[in-house]
Amino acid sequence: MNKIVAILICIFCIQAMSAQTTLSINFLKSTKWMIIKEGVEEGEKDTTVISFDNKKMYTSTHYHFFHPIRKEVVDKTLKIDHAYYLSDVIPSNYDATKVGKATNGKYITFHNVTSKYEDPNGYSTFEITRSSNSEIVLTLCSFTPGEIDQVGRKMILKKKQ
Repeated sequence: MNKIVAILICIFCIQAMSAQTTLSINFLKSTKWMIIKEGVEEGEKDTTVISFDNKKMYTSTHYHFFHPIRKEVVDKTLKIDHAYYLSDVIPSNYDATKVGKATNGKYITFHNVTSKYEDPNGYSTFEITRSSNSEIVLTLCSFTPGEIDQVGRKMILKKKQ
């Protein structure tokens, strides 16, 4: 009997750990976030800060590096705005009419608004796989057909200190 109870508890725990998380617009808007990149060496000066309002995600990426060809330090900030919306299903394509409508969702879809370096019709949908008071983990699950990207790629957002 103890084994059956232990097995049931393990099954429940595994399901709880793999359950999707829901995010709210108010939580996204509550603070500024930093994108944490895997494999970034300590002391790296490139940083990306993100903030949200009801309809847009504002990214500000600061680049600071030595350019090997020009032999000079590059110290610039690139700002890009993305419209976004939350939903409980993975959209088959970007739907601008949903921006700012839902206040919660299991998925977040981003669409380029200002960058000339990104496809103006491009979008990416991420599953909210983990959320705490200080961190959000997003996992790419859908993007513009024909783009080269990697389903399963993670984006980690941490509260800016």
